[in-house]
Amino acid sequence: MAPMAWVAQCFAVDSFAVYQVGVKEQQSWSLARDFFKEKGYDALFQLGEMTIEKHLERMGRINRSPAKFLLALEFVSGDATGVLVAMTDQKAIEGGPPAEPGKPSASRTGNGPSTFAADAQAGNRFLAVDALPGKYAAHSGKLADEVAGSFKTKVKHLPLFPLLGADMPGIFLRIECSRDKVGEMLGLLHGSIQKYLRRDVSHEK
Repeated sequence: MAPMAWVAQCFAVDSFAVYQVGVKEQQSWSLARDFFKEKGYDALFQLGEMTIEKHLERMGRINRSPAKFLLALEFVSGDATGVLVAMTDQKAIEGGPPAEPGKPSASRTGNGPSTFAADAQAGNRFLAVDALPGKYAAHSGKLADEVAGSFKTKVKHLPLFPLLGADMPGIFLRIECSRDKVGEMLGLLHGSIQKYLRRDVSHEK
């Protein structure tokens, strides 16, 4: 088998979900879609939502997909270059569902969708939102460490709304750079994803 064909076949089994935070940078998102497609990933892109109800509907689709992890990704165009890698702060969400990245947690009232995320197709299956970050904390931490290592930064622990209800490992990644550096940043992200998938997920499948 030719080397390039082997690489494509190898990456084809890698599936993950991308939750688009801040969708204004259309050119960056287009580059990201093309980049992951060219690498052979099965990447599910979902637009971010502002309300918990709509967010959990999106999350239901992600949870039903074959994605191995969730990447909440935000692009910011600017002259400066900076990266924020964060995972959910378990202590911060114990008092209620988290708010946007870096903002305080919202208080919980009642047992509505902020407490439980329903799988619409399964009908009888409910995911306890508050229990999910702890369930996947170890693998989310490993993914965050790999990504942060590639960008030479530290992992932050924050209340993260985009990861609310994710029944899989997940992290938040904010990339700020000029548009001509988006490809370079995606290359670093790709390397860290491969390290995580080969070292951790592959041993469980």
